[in-house]
Amino acid sequence: MVELLSRDDFNHIDPNGDPFEWLIQIAKFEREKLQENHDHGHSNGFECNAQLPESLCRKENMGFDNNAGKKPKRKLKEEDGDGEWGSGLNLKPKLKRIKKQKPQSSIPTPDMPDRYKRHILEDMGGSGLVLVIEKTLFYSDVNHTASRFSVPFLQVKSHDFLTKTEADDLAHKKPMQVSFLDPSMEKTTMTFNKWNMGKSSLYVMTESWNSVVETNKLKKDETVQLWSFRVNSELCFALVRV
Repeated sequence: MVELLSRDDFNHIDPNGDPFEWLIQIAKFEREKLQENHDHGHSNGFECNAQLPESLCRKENMGFDNNAGKKPKRKLKEEDGDGEWGSGLNLKPKLKRIKKQKPQSSIPTPDMPDRYKRHILEDMGGSGLVLVIEKTLFYSDVNHTASRFSVPFLQVKSHDFLTKTEADDLAHKKPMQVSFLDPSMEKTTMTFNKWNMGKSSLYVMTESWNSVVETNKLKKDETVQLWSFRVNSELCFALVRV
């Protein structure tokens, strides 16, 4: 057995000193005694047989934390099933996948055919051409009984062709009389109105619309464009075949 530490081993230790220093000195004395008695086996530790401060004899009161300064071990979380990195231990952090948005293709606004543009800008003195809608004619657009051309709000390219006063008038159910240029470039007068159909709304051309359909032989499923322009600040429209 290892010889027990005696009072004399601690004569040079200050009882009021740092407990951590006491522990270092005790370990040093123990190592020296182990070397002297190595023929008698190994000691598993030391026993305190001297009259020492209580804090020296009790390891739990030493104020020394063996884990001080150490980073806490990271817990590995075991996940069931197949995750992003497979089943088992999740050793890699999950990466948040950012879905790349495809760049929206900028579709250029179709240009009005030159012969219409020259007639409106030069012959009629018009300005401010705006594409209101490009649509496929419905059966109701060419049906003689319906007698109207519809412009659904959801298909309108821009509502900026109207002034604030004009928009307010239409909102208060005040239709407008406008100049209308048909696909054959014949000028007529049309009634331009706004209808509210439940939760949806649409602009409509009425009055002379049936004659435009008959004169130009407009057919269902035919694609047309409706353009707006101004002549002396008055709102006008032109219907163009595509």
